[in-house]
Amino acid sequence: MIPSLAPLFTGPLADHGEKLQLRSHPRTDVPASRFFQPGHFNAFVDELQARYKTDERLALVSLWSKWYFSTFLAPVMAANLLQQWELPLALADTGIQLGNDARPQALHLSHAGQPLPPGTAFERFHPLIEDHLEPVIETLVGASRASPRLFWSNAGNTFEFVTSRIDLHPLANAHSTAPAREILAARLRPDGRRNPLFAPVHYQDIGEDEPQRLRRICCIRYRLPGVGYCSSCPLDECKEQEQPV
Repeated sequence: MIPSLAPLFTGPLADHGEKLQLRSHPRTDVPASRFFQPGHFNAFVDELQARYKTDERLALVSLWSKWYFSTFLAPVMAANLLQQWELPLALADTGIQLGNDARPQALHLSHAGQPLPPGTAFERFHPLIEDHLEPVIETLVGASRASPRLFWSNAGNTFEFVTSRIDLHPLANAHSTAPAREILAARLRPDGRRNPLFAPVHYQDIGEDEPQRLRRICCIRYRLPGVGYCSSCPLDECKEQEQPV
């Protein structure tokens, strides 16, 4: 755990304390700038396919990306929104700790960060979106030959879910998640480019107490043997399977 972030790891974020760590010496992580080089990552995915005995390369990379984004987005966003704190997220400043099962366990940072300077929602999330997610997703696309929209949808799904969890945090107030929600609601970035995190999920009234949360784009994890559909799957066949017989 990074000591300055300790107040974040309570309530809905209680289980995330070890997901961000400071880089150790000697290093126990894999530098992200090396891990996400196309050649290295392609070889890693080859090993993943052999480990999981599947030819579904695209679905496997998609599932792995979901594991990866879920590892660090919650503490990174909480630091940004609840502590007004900017973390070093460029690939050169980060490293990945992998488990024996090749799943990401933690993101290691080169230093503990600094106070977040004043700025717009897109400026405050620039280190996350443009310094980290963009180069990572470029490599994921190259390794899987999938559309970038798939991986941005995976990242956006986690971004939206984390936003809703931060709303429940003891340190949150009525305005804490406003910058994140501004990102989710913007079709375009300030420079006119498409915002890839725009509206990754929607909520559908199904006549129950809570609306149904659905992704805009399926993550296709169901193609992997024994994995099944995710809880927010938008596919009709998923909904049909959930109907009582």
